[in-house]
Amino acid sequence: MKVRHILLTALLGGTLLGPMVMAKEVQLFNDKGFWTGPLQSVAKAAATNGIALKIAPYANAEQYKTFIQASVAAGRTPELFTWWTGATLGDLVATGQLAPLAGLWKEMEADGRFQPGIKDLFSIKGQPYAVPLQLSRWVVLYDQRVFTKLGLKPPKSWSELQTVAARIKAAGHTPFLATTQDGWRGFIWFQELLLRTDPKAYTGLNNGSVAYDSPAVRNVFRIWSDMYAKGWFSDPRSNEEINDFIRGKGVMYLFGEWAVGLLGKAGFPLKELGVFILPNAPGVQQAAIIVEGAPIVVSRKGAADADTMKALRFWVSNQGADTWGKASGNYIGNDKVPAPNTIISQVNAQLAQGHHTLFLRWWESVPATLQGEMVAEFNRFMLKPDMTTAFNVMKRMQNLNTTYWANRKKT
Repeated sequence: MKVRHILLTALLGGTLLGPMVMAKEVQLFNDKGFWTGPLQSVAKAAATNGIALKIAPYANAEQYKTFIQASVAAGRTPELFTWWTGATLGDLVATGQLAPLAGLWKEMEADGRFQPGIKDLFSIKGQPYAVPLQLSRWVVLYDQRVFTKLGLKPPKSWSELQTVAARIKAAGHTPFLATTQDGWRGFIWFQELLLRTDPKAYTGLNNGSVAYDSPAVRNVFRIWSDMYAKGWFSDPRSNEEINDFIRGKGVMYLFGEWAVGLLGKAGFPLKELGVFILPNAPGVQQAAIIVEGAPIVVSRKGAADADTMKALRFWVSNQGADTWGKASGNYIGNDKVPAPNTIISQVNAQLAQGHHTLFLRWWESVPATLQGEMVAEFNRFMLKPDMTTAFNVMKRMQNLNTTYWANRKKT
């Protein structure tokens, strides 16, 4: 008993083994409550490496955004948190509260984990300020059973895309699934059609040099309206998009790769799921793809803290990326670990073969103050997809666009 008492006293006091050093708890604030389980899996894996990572989720994105913005304004920016890329990230960088991460990206690229080009999605004026929480390419998922039954192959050209859609429609199926569910989806087909017909205009639209009623945009609405007139799209009013795909209400589904996990959970047999990148219109040579890059950022205070940076380095490590991929089905761009699913693996192979340029998703590229009103206009078109509506929508969006850029020049 006396020996046990001495040992216990020594352990508690640190006289035999020295003081026990515990890692500081690092909180990862986020608005991804639906991914709390997978994030907890990463936290458990981090703990085996002496990293105390606590997941701090907000269920509501608007409440989360308000919390972060209020914290930044008060000079209490969280050390580690998720955000958005593009214009929204630029607004946060402008406060001077975020730490640049060029050194970390140099490490990530030097050992081949991340390919050149990915960093640009998380950069503002050439300086990286984030690492990927996820890297979702926007592709066309399709039901291989219908393609096989009709003797179809994934289209590799614009004319083949038209033929495939026409054949599917003639067989009694709806070619494309697209809805206004949750209020934000209206931009999906617009961004894709603009990129496929005029990639320069896509870039210009998002930096204010191209108008929302320009010839390039009018051309997109004509193509989009014609596709609706042919009966190629599903009912846009549905609020059950994932289940609609499983029910066969659309054979092809243009969406981010993260939908694969949702389809699997809802019961779609993933072995029957195929994928292709929407082909370009005639005359457009540049191979391109839309990418959604959800970021994790670190404050300047966090960048000066060893425990915070250790947690961030674990996230982009092989173990961190592999744990996250297996738990969530999400890809962060780390090529040193297996792809989370066969769809991502196939997309990686297609991109490697085509040397595609990565374009940031419209939602992140457009100024944050324009997002809501603009996407409401896209939704309005989808609910009444004729050219009369289209011209009204373009006029409204360009008015919003003109006002924004004019005010920006004044400040």
